[in-house]
Amino acid sequence: MSRIQSISLIALALATATLSGCVTPPTWVNRGPVDLDVWNGLMNCYTDANIIDGERMEGTICATQESGFFGGGEPEVYFGPWNRKFMKEYASAATAGIAQDWNGKKVFLQCAPTLATDNKTVTTRFCKVTVNDQLLVSATVKYVK
Repeated sequence: MSRIQSISLIALALATATLSGCVTPPTWVNRGPVDLDVWNGLMNCYTDANIIDGERMEGTICATQESGFFGGGEPEVYFGPWNRKFMKEYASAATAGIAQDWNGKKVFLQCAPTLATDNKTVTTRFCKVTVNDQLLVSATVKYVK
């Protein structure tokens, strides 16, 4: 084998070994609920994963403080499995809970509001998403001014 072929073979082996770590799928699951701070004009998101029906599944939950083109509307909550846009709901609808079907799985989004001392202002919402009644992602949405 010539010297150039040997160097090429070694370079190919090193490149393959280096890149093999880049294509390894993530293995983390259930990093737990987090605090998701949202304020006017911005959306904040959190991605978590869990084992659903024996397979690892990722889901992203997002929240905004206001809806509408110029703002001033009701807060919204978003959810998408595998970073896909799937559910977009007003916070009031999410309080009652929203169920939808995704690839034969039952996805359920629900947020519980926490009222301030005036019993009128919502300061936080604990939101969770279950798939086939198994927790996928959860976060406490905090409305920051």
